Amino acid sequence: MLEVAEILNANILIVDDQKANVMLLEQMLRNAGYQRVTSTMDPHQVCSLYSAHRYDLILLDLQMPEMDGFQVMECLKEIEPGGYLPVLVITAQPSHKLRALQAGAKDFVSKPFDLIEVQTRIHNMLEVRLLYQKLDNYNKVLEQTVQERTAELRESEARFKSFTELSSDWYWEQDSQGNFTKVSGPVFEMLGIEVDDVMGVPKAAAVGRWNVAERELLHANIADRRPFLDFVYSRSNTDGSTQYLQVSGEPMFDSSSRFTGYRGIGMELTDRRRPDIEQMRFRNAMGVIDQGVCLIDRVTMRLIDANETLCRMLGYTRVDLLALDLAKLGLGRDEEVVARFDVLTAGKLSDKQITQLHRKDGSILAVTINWRALREADSWIMVGTISADEC
Repeated sequence: MLEVAEILNANILIVDDQKANVMLLEQMLRNAGYQRVTSTMDPHQVCSLYSAHRYDLILLDLQMPEMDGFQVMECLKEIEPGGYLPVLVITAQPSHKLRALQAGAKDFVSKPFDLIEVQTRIHNMLEVRLLYQKLDNYNKVLEQTVQERTAELRESEARFKSFTELSSDWYWEQDSQGNFTKVSGPVFEMLGIEVDDVMGVPKAAAVGRWNVAERELLHANIADRRPFLDFVYSRSNTDGSTQYLQVSGEPMFDSSSRFTGYRGIGMELTDRRRPDIEQMRFRNAMGVIDQGVCLIDRVTMRLIDANETLCRMLGYTRVDLLALDLAKLGLGRDEEVVARFDVLTAGKLSDKQITQLHRKDGSILAVTINWRALREADSWIMVGTISADEC
């Protein structure tokens, strides 16, 4: 909706060859509160004035010498590319009303003036005109915004594609049945898989033999719809060599929360300089066991590692979990934890702790922790195996 001030601030031009009519209309408009009122008694000036000021409304007399109102409207049509003429004609000839509307005028008032009628028609026409302009401006802004967002999206997609290509050997997507639906990169060549014409349907015979235990761990993640990061698995090739691969993936869901498949990236690790692959594989295995595992540095009394099971139990990411202090996590006051660890480093094989850990959502998890001490060079690592207690 429009504010009253917007209508009263509209730009209005009065065109009439009779000075008395011009003065009457000017006075009426100013008394009504209109701020921007211009007039001319020369119809030849109308087009140049409109080109310069783009009036919101032109009060145009039809009966003028040398150049009548119909000729003025023809001239205005050449200036207004959209064909919209903001013209309210003034006429004393009833037969001219229909002709004026056909020529492009939007409304008319009759002479002699009924000032209430004139004010009402001016107000109504301005309201429609200004709303039209506001809608047009909104559409232009919306179109510009869409263009900008589309350009940003394309740039983002290009960055994502570039990042994916730089950080991995291939990008992949699978449907809910596990069939490949999109692959970017030489994944099938690296895996030695022949693919039928229908993407994602590999032939039964594939070169090499996969490590069954590792594949089962990967399939367990997928079956549970869990994301997995830097999962390492291997296979034995026919030439006796071992090939190592690393994949990361996340489940995809539609707007109805229905599972639609997986997407992720993969890398061939065999010929690359990577951290100890066996250690990475061990971390993957630790992430699927039922018990949580945490490591605490005895000197700093801080968590230095935790498996994925513990992260899932407490609702934290590994990064967030390692940032917590022991008391906030629920492992006890500092002096209690220190005393417990001192007993273990003094030679006790293990120590059982029954406590309540604090989940990220604020709830409490009753657990039993079996603590052991691991000597590492000149320091000690405290290893905790955590099991959730039955309710």
